[in-house]
Amino acid sequence: MRKKEIFWLIGTTILVLIFNTLIFGIDALKSDSTLDINVHDTYFVIANFHFILLLGVLVFFGIYLIRTLRRNFKNLTANLILMISTILFIIILNGISTIVENFIQQTSGWTIYPPLSTGNGIEQFEQEIEPKENNFGILSSVLFYTQILLLIFLAYCGFKTGLNYKRNE
Repeated sequence: MRKKEIFWLIGTTILVLIFNTLIFGIDALKSDSTLDINVHDTYFVIANFHFILLLGVLVFFGIYLIRTLRRNFKNLTANLILMISTILFIIILNGISTIVENFIQQTSGWTIYPPLSTGNGIEQFEQEIEPKENNFGILSSVLFYTQILLLIFLAYCGFKTGLNYKRNE
């Protein structure tokens, strides 16, 4: 690995740490720091490590995508880092997709209890109630197709890297 690649790798890592410090503050670098999100009556507590990982993968993917496309897949080290960050990005999108799918399942299967005063007309009352549709199905589809596109790009990147690597030998 050449010195230039080491500088790019260290510079990208420092950029990730700077972004993390700007977004979450200096306390985000501690191992036990968390982000608290209050949504209606639910309190989400998420470790900052997950956001650091997501931000790091996105920054590495973006920077090395630009570097690889500018050099036309001729830099082997940059190609490998791009392929590793693409794999990590697919894994993260798969985790987000799983969370969205679980949320869809939890929100679509709720039960509405009719008032007790309806008496024998319960069947008529249940036919009138329809659950409200949410847009998380669209988000799930977008995440799925993004993963498919990234897998196709990963295969293309591996193919181009292999071609250029064989030419250099």
